[in-house]
Amino acid sequence: MVYRRPKEPPTWKTRNPIPEGFNTAPIIRDAMKKTRVTQAEIARKTGRNPNTVKGFRRRRSIQSSILHELSVAIGVDLFRPLSDNLPEHIRANPEKAIIEALNADKQALQQQVDELKTQLAMLREDNGYLKKMIDIMAAK
Repeated sequence: MVYRRPKEPPTWKTRNPIPEGFNTAPIIRDAMKKTRVTQAEIARKTGRNPNTVKGFRRRRSIQSSILHELSVAIGVDLFRPLSDNLPEHIRANPEKAIIEALNADKQALQQQVDELKTQLAMLREDNGYLKKMIDIMAAK
């Protein structure tokens, strides 16, 4: 008799189902409804069969390159709803502090520009008075 090991269950992890927030089908359908782009138009713009486009509208997930094609064809950023569903620590912009500092600098510079504009207006007004005085003095 030959000894055989009992079969072990597979060690790989089973795939988690796609979370509802990452389901691409309703995102694509909603974008098509909002922009009133038809399946045939998308097929023409992407060079795909209309039935293939129909399949994209029903799939829970598609490749990012295909999602990019559809975004261009529909004219809507289809990645935004997906990225909005990411956890905050992933979604946060690591350069947020830099952007905030630049915005603060921008506001300070805008205030300086506004002040300089008011000074310029005052100088123009003074210049007008001086021109009138010169004309009066020249007339005498």
